[in-house]
Amino acid sequence: MKRLSIRWQLTLWYALALAVMLCAFSFLLCLLVWQQVLSRTDNGLREELREIGLEVALTDSATTFASQAAARFSQHDFYEFLVTDVNGNTIFSSSTTVYDMVPKAADSPDGQFQTVPLEGLGPYRIASTRMDSTFGKLNVQVMTSLQPLYNDQASLQWVVALLLPIAVLLAIASGQFLAGRALRQVQQVVDETHAIDISNLDRRIPVSNPDDEIGQLTIALNSLIARLERAINEIRRFTADASHEIRTPLATLRLEAESALRSPRTPEEYQQTLAVVLEETTRLGKLSDQLLNLSRHDAGIIPCQQDPVQLDALLLDVIEQIKPLAEAGSLSLSVNINSHCEILGDDISLSQVFFNLLENAIKYTAAGGEVAVELSCQSDEALIEITDTGIGVAAENLPYLFDRFYQADPSRSSSGGGSGLGLSIARAAVLMHAGSIEIQSQPGEGTRVSVRLPVSSQADPSRSDAPHRLTV
Repeated sequence: MKRLSIRWQLTLWYALALAVMLCAFSFLLCLLVWQQVLSRTDNGLREELREIGLEVALTDSATTFASQAAARFSQHDFYEFLVTDVNGNTIFSSSTTVYDMVPKAADSPDGQFQTVPLEGLGPYRIASTRMDSTFGKLNVQVMTSLQPLYNDQASLQWVVALLLPIAVLLAIASGQFLAGRALRQVQQVVDETHAIDISNLDRRIPVSNPDDEIGQLTIALNSLIARLERAINEIRRFTADASHEIRTPLATLRLEAESALRSPRTPEEYQQTLAVVLEETTRLGKLSDQLLNLSRHDAGIIPCQQDPVQLDALLLDVIEQIKPLAEAGSLSLSVNINSHCEILGDDISLSQVFFNLLENAIKYTAAGGEVAVELSCQSDEALIEITDTGIGVAAENLPYLFDRFYQADPSRSSSGGGSGLGLSIARAAVLMHAGSIEIQSQPGEGTRVSVRLPVSSQADPSRSDAPHRLTV
């Protein structure tokens, strides 16, 4: 059935189930009809035994009984009678045809019914019993032919055998019709889905009934299309932003090269031009590295190392690297490490995370401001908080800070040299370490970035290092 359509599969399964039920019903019907007819036959035989028993009770001699029984029972249309004494001598027989074929009453169980096939006559139903009379004990047998019942049963079976295939064929036809009606909405969903391509991802499939299975499938498809639309829009925006970020340094390089070639210049001017070229190529290289890093995170090809990392020592190393930038901005840089903390991870990736966060904090904090780093280690997680007294971020911009190339103040991008990828890279690295990162900020009051990382072990939980405080 794998090659058949769902419509045909439903139809054939429906027809098969119906055929099985009809066969079972027909078998039970024939069985019950036969049992009912046989029960009525036995009741008739029992009634005839009672009638002939009354004749035995009313007579006082075998001769009188034989004459009265012959007058009453010899010409019966349906039943045959045989009465014998205990010695097997026949007292009365309504038919000589079946006399020699019938088993002797003495060999038959008293009060029982049995079916006996008689040669040339077909099956007979025989009721046997023993009676007391004034002229001795008697064996009484009443019998009737079952051939008409067998013929009726065979006719019923033929009717069932003829009607069963017709019923199955009707079931297949009705199943095809009903399955077609049920699956018509599926075909409509398929047609609507085929009509949606990358140029009209804003289009949705109509939902006729959200409570049935097809409605649920349609809702799921609409949700998938919505996610695909968001992904495509993000790719388009990412491509546009990346092109813009790359075009700006390239335009600068071209302008400087054209200016240098336009007219002869002094060595100092050439040196200044080369410095600009070096700065822009460095910016291009950094942007390329960031884009490559993000693409590797997206593809999942950057494995997270599970090496022991001393988080306090790593933060102190990053502080030493960032100190010149803080000194250049006349900022106060303070470090408060409360405990010795060890985690499992990649020290290079984590160093890049904290360097990017500190770089952002210093970049957007005015001269004379303060940037603070605090590490606190608990039994299950390490909390790193980087706080600054910078310009802050408006509430409406906070949800988008981790988006690629997003900048709350685009006018500062060219002057600050930022590409808008630092926070995206930081979040990807933190998530790779099974951690979390969040930002709280108020315009004009500063920003607090909180990074939580799972702790592997604490080398010495009782140890509390003296806070490291740097002012530059």
